[in-house]
Amino acid sequence: MKKKKFNQIDYIVENLASSFSKIENFELLQESEEGRKLFDFIVKSIADMESFQSLFLNYYIPASNKSIADSWSQISSSKYKHLLNISKSDLKDNLYETIRLGYVGLFHKYESYLKALVDAVNFLLKELNEISDLLSIEKYCQREYGINIYKSHNHFAITCKVNYISNCIKHYDGLPVKEPIHERFAHFSKDEKIQIERDEFKSDIDRMKGHCELLLSQILAIGFKQFIESEIHGENENARVLKEKYDQILKNFEYTLSDFSNPRNYFTQ
Repeated sequence: MKKKKFNQIDYIVENLASSFSKIENFELLQESEEGRKLFDFIVKSIADMESFQSLFLNYYIPASNKSIADSWSQISSSKYKHLLNISKSDLKDNLYETIRLGYVGLFHKYESYLKALVDAVNFLLKELNEISDLLSIEKYCQREYGINIYKSHNHFAITCKVNYISNCIKHYDGLPVKEPIHERFAHFSKDEKIQIERDEFKSDIDRMKGHCELLLSQILAIGFKQFIESEIHGENENARVLKEKYDQILKNFEYTLSDFSNPRNYFTQ
């Protein structure tokens, strides 16, 4: 019997559906235009990141390695090899350049994801925000945490690292010299371009995928936190009951959003 071919999109949708089915009244969210838009956005974003990872790990990097092997074979078999002062490691810069460009692409993927995520959550909460006269995600983040949500990458370990590498590649010819220096490159030579191996690059893509999933929870938490705060505002009996009811939820939100309220510094002093 022929084995059924693995379908990445089926896997994504089924896992998302399984996760969301645990949310109370999720079927009502699915029926709304806002809910469908958010669900479609999540599927597209995950599939897009999976395709990016596959492109680099299964095609670009193997092609670079093959090019290195072919060049080394030519050098090794050349009748002039005694005149050439080239080692196999000297040929690896094509591989490192491919990976460096991968980091630039990875950060651009994240920037696009963040903007689309904020737009999708604002759309999801649009009616609720209008009824309760609430702020957009961007304005609430600015007021509550004093940050521009679109420039919040230094608040998270993986986005801080990827953005630093990307900036060094785009603006400093790949040299790890942008100030302040990221802790990952504190002991790197400032005269050599950033060199990162495939396994670390793969790990960073996986970490970015995980961060994007966490960020979805965080942006949703920001939206609902603002709504709950507006509901418990006041000194009447109803507000007091709601405060007691939502106290633990708000504490959970604060923990979830600690990256915004109490970010760690990822740079050397």
